[in-house]
Amino acid sequence: MKTRLLTILAGFWAILSFSQAYNLVIFSEDGSKFTLFLNNVQQHENPENNVWIGGLNSPAYKAKIVFDDASKPTLEKTIYFPEENTEVTYQIVEKKGVYKLRGFSSVPIPTTYTETPNQRAVTLITEPVYTETVTTRTVVQENNDSMNMDVNMGGMGVSVNVNVNNGMGNEVIYEETTTTVATGDHYILKGYGGPIGCPWPMEEADFQEAKRTISSKDWDETRLSLAKQIVSANCLFADQVRDLMQLMEWEETKLEFAKFAYGYTYDTGNYFKVSQAFEWESSTEELNRYISGH
Repeated sequence: MKTRLLTILAGFWAILSFSQAYNLVIFSEDGSKFTLFLNNVQQHENPENNVWIGGLNSPAYKAKIVFDDASKPTLEKTIYFPEENTEVTYQIVEKKGVYKLRGFSSVPIPTTYTETPNQRAVTLITEPVYTETVTTRTVVQENNDSMNMDVNMGGMGVSVNVNVNNGMGNEVIYEETTTTVATGDHYILKGYGGPIGCPWPMEEADFQEAKRTISSKDWDETRLSLAKQIVSANCLFADQVRDLMQLMEWEETKLEFAKFAYGYTYDTGNYFKVSQAFEWESSTEELNRYISGH
């Protein structure tokens, strides 16, 4: 595995002079192990305390740090690369129980890769991986139970072994794991094969926070303005658009938001779901006309 990785890295440096590229290093000051996500895609399998990522080709990435210790809060930060062909290093620091991702250094990418002890080195992963667990139940039946009986016949002791079929057995469960790798440079919604309007939908925790923020406002006009602001900086599922519409009172407000959010929806083929938030059929008809001309 190490030889294969070094071969990949050698190829990466061979093409470096012909295109922009970036490296990223993240390590924890106190040795805390973590899992790194870039643009919502997990970059390595097991938690590490020092990670090197090569082959980045965009000047900015959304980084998320999930600690192996669940008591530590998740860190999120957008990482910007100041210049092309730069290796940027960030350090996870802790101060009074608060963890932060702090810039440590920024240098030109070295012409050769130098292996660092205890550092996990990988090339950028852009495709999400899904793991499904399939449980197969195998029943092993031991139908014949043995029973020993001592029988006294005419002063003779006779030992008799009797097999009894009781119909009972032991159940043994074997667990088999199947890994399916998704393709492409966008989120894969399992079971959906329609058109895609944006690549990476909001995570559920962020969406719930957005709902709470919008619902805390008293006026529909304010809710609409805030919802537009949130949506314009993110990507939503069709049913999330519907759920935000249901936070609004007036039909015209819902319709205006439905039109606006269409351009920021991942599964546009499911956009019919938003009509569930309307009270009047005329609103659905107007939205369909808008989408047809979009």
